[in-house]
Amino acid sequence: MKRGLIAAGLLILLLGLLLTNLQLLDELIADVEAHICRSSAALSAGDMQLAASEAEAAMKQWQSAADYAHIVLRQGEIDAVSDAFFELLGELRKGEEVGTAYLALLYHLDSIARMEHLQLSSVF
Repeated sequence: MKRGLIAAGLLILLLGLLLTNLQLLDELIADVEAHICRSSAALSAGDMQLAASEAEAAMKQWQSAADYAHIVLRQGEIDAVSDAFFELLGELRKGEEVGTAYLALLYHLDSIARMEHLQLSSVF
């Protein structure tokens, strides 16, 4: 009886930690995506300086959670987002046509959010 209660308590604790992790990851990705969207809007409005500033703020936000990300995410996902950030910032700083850099970065962030969400297939 005692072992069963301990096991149930541990399962509840693990479920709580899982849900907290998902919430933190969702908040991080939403904050980064908000900066990226503001950067894209500024670029569309012709304000290259604000676009670069917002993109840099998004990258700083991402990098501020690097320790957390290295624990909960696969290295390939972290590298893909980092590479997309460097590509976007490089194009913005050079004043080049940004092209698909925004889309690539948002795609990588969205794929992380989708992969990390709890699904029936990840349980069974």
